[in-house]
Amino acid sequence: MTIFFRHVIVSMAFLGLVACGDTAPKWEPQDMMGGPAEQTSLDTAYARMVDFKATATDDSGKAFYAGPNATVVGAGQQALALCQNGGGANCEVSRLGLTSIEGLNSQGVADVIKSYSDTLTAEAAQAAKAGNIEAANWLAYHYATRGENLAEAERLIKMAMQVQPENPSIQDTYGLILYKQGDYAAAEEALIKANKAAPIAEHLAHFADNAVAMGKRDMARVAYQRAMGANPDPVLSQHIQKQLLALDMGAGAAQQ
Repeated sequence: MTIFFRHVIVSMAFLGLVACGDTAPKWEPQDMMGGPAEQTSLDTAYARMVDFKATATDDSGKAFYAGPNATVVGAGQQALALCQNGGGANCEVSRLGLTSIEGLNSQGVADVIKSYSDTLTAEAAQAAKAGNIEAANWLAYHYATRGENLAEAERLIKMAMQVQPENPSIQDTYGLILYKQGDYAAAEEALIKANKAAPIAEHLAHFADNAVAMGKRDMARVAYQRAMGANPDPVLSQHIQKQLLALDMGAGAAQQ
């Protein structure tokens, strides 16, 4: 996750947030317009548990590489997004880690992905059980992004919050869990706290997703635009652009 937030953003850009109604606690302009926040990424160790690169190729054979600073599955998604964003035709992931998946049928590809995911999740679960807060945050986020095991995700993130209650990465994960549970008001409060401390692309996008769910469309649009200016990774960039298009078309953005 990269922080790239500049103090010189004009205050007029903030009016979209202010005009959309009250939020509690208040999200004042100075909370968002400060200099670059200190980057905090508790999941770094667990994102690097497997040293790898993923590859995607298009019809012409051009290769797009991603990794190793992501999970194996995440790198595959990033490689595919890089290919698609680069205008490639019929982009496909061709390698995950040390495994070539060219020639495999869909079940074979799914088995490779599941093997990597299961290994990473199991190691994180073991470390979290031993009291590793980084692992607890990583695993809670992993569950939240997939919308699964949310009760366990909440237990894990609350354990992490007891140790580091002000950590923006933990607050962001907590907000994402609440969003997935449909508790949008509580999610907004947690995500505001995360963005006050670290307004990075991922945090901003999570806030925007939750704002859409609350019907605060103008607020969501401004937050998505800020996220696009904060150097999102290829997968997140695709998501943000899709959400902005849906807002512009008046259809509303789909909840994830």
